[in-house]
Amino acid sequence: MIQKHLLGQGLFTFVTPLVTGLALTTSPAIAATFASSEAKVNLDNFSHAPTDISTLTDTQVTAIATNGSVTADAKAEAVFTAAPFGTTQANNYSWSQTQGDGRRYVGLAKSFAAIIGYDFIIKAGDTFEFDFMGFLNLETSIDNLPGEYATAEGMISLALYDSTNPANWVLLDSFLLSGILDTLGESDDLDYQFSENFTLNSSDTSLDTDFVGQEELAEAVINGSYSKTFDSLTKLILIEAKTNQAQVQAVPESSSLLGLLVLGLLFLGYGFKQKGRV
Repeated sequence: MIQKHLLGQGLFTFVTPLVTGLALTTSPAIAATFASSEAKVNLDNFSHAPTDISTLTDTQVTAIATNGSVTADAKAEAVFTAAPFGTTQANNYSWSQTQGDGRRYVGLAKSFAAIIGYDFIIKAGDTFEFDFMGFLNLETSIDNLPGEYATAEGMISLALYDSTNPANWVLLDSFLLSGILDTLGESDDLDYQFSENFTLNSSDTSLDTDFVGQEELAEAVINGSYSKTFDSLTKLILIEAKTNQAQVQAVPESSSLLGLLVLGLLFLGYGFKQKGRV
């Protein structure tokens, strides 16, 4: 039995965007914001076992406040168990959350989790199959306008590659579920798309959204299967990955050039401090 379970950081580098403004002279009502992005996927009932497996995870959080408080948290987990004559199953989980209270702050949380199955060997005439289920939950809220911002993003993807020629992987099929909340922006969305060899169980799949007001929600539940019959000996690689991001910030209503400069220097100082720790 092959089993790998890797939790860690350092796979991907996330860069925190510069906040667009910060005023030093105004005093709006104290702001409270919240953003959360969470996703999980389970894969099981495989018809074949891979010859090798891998799991990947990464998280990063940034929290800076000059007048108020802000927290940012993230978590990522991934497990893949493969047995040629036993059970092959995989699951992963990714969660990002940030919240703030005050007049001037920014919080950002990012998480990533992936599972990879290498070289499923499918003989001519065989059918490769597996089942999958999962969810994506997004939530944002703000208290006061203007000057507050909250956004949550999430994505779940499945991809099957023909790796018979290791120097030239060919994408065979894919599935994508993605969503974004941008309170109070206009880019809110929740949707999925997939190729023909994926099937969703309509009774166990749902998309629920509330894009109105200062509290927004997007919730997706997916339940389905994959099945494809091959005419010739084929090696397959399966990759399932997810990313989640949550961000909040409070910027006073009347931004000044000096305020923008101060916050920009804060971010530069934070970046140099982190680089100095490497």
